[in-house]
Amino acid sequence: MAARTFRERGADSSGIGTVMKEVGLTKGGFYRHFESKDDLFVEAVARAFEEMGNGTAEAVKSAPQGQALRIIIERYLSMRHVNSPGSGCVLSALGPELARKPLAVRKRIESLLDAYRERLLPFIPGRTREEKLVKCRLLFSSMAGVLMMARMTPDPQKREQRLMEARSFFIKCFAEE
Repeated sequence: MAARTFRERGADSSGIGTVMKEVGLTKGGFYRHFESKDDLFVEAVARAFEEMGNGTAEAVKSAPQGQALRIIIERYLSMRHVNSPGSGCVLSALGPELARKPLAVRKRIESLLDAYRERLLPFIPGRTREEKLVKCRLLFSSMAGVLMMARMTPDPQKREQRLMEARSFFIKCFAEE
C-alpha cells in the first residue's frame, strides 16, 4: 500500500501520517517497523520493483517465441500504464524524487534496480551480457521518460499519439532483429 501511495502522490507529499493511515497503522506503529521515512520509501520502492517484475513475467508467459520484448514495450507504453501511476513503473512515477534522495538511499534503490534489470535481461537482445545491460538501461530509462511526458500531456489524443510513436520506435530499434 505504501508503494502505491508514494507512486500516486509522490514521496515528499506523502507524510508518515498519510502513509500509515493508508495502511491502517498509527504513526507510533511506523517507528516499530522502520527507522526513518527513507527506510519506508526504500521498502516501498522494493515492493514496486517486485510488483513490476511479477507483472512483466506474467505478461510474457504466453508470448509467442521472440515476441516477449514487444509485449513488454507495448504494455509499458500503454494508456493503461499512463493512467495508473500507483500500480505502474516506480521510475516513471518518482524519477525526479529518487534523484533528490540522499546518496545512501539512492545506492539502495540502485541495487533494487539492478535486481529488476536481471529479471528483464532474458528478454533483451544482445550477444553479450554487457550488450544486453546497455540496451536494457537505455530502453527502460527512455520509456520511463516517455511515460512521464505522456502523463504531463493534458490532451488524451496527443498522449496516445506520443505513446504510439514511442512504441513503434522502441519496437523497431529493440524488439525487431
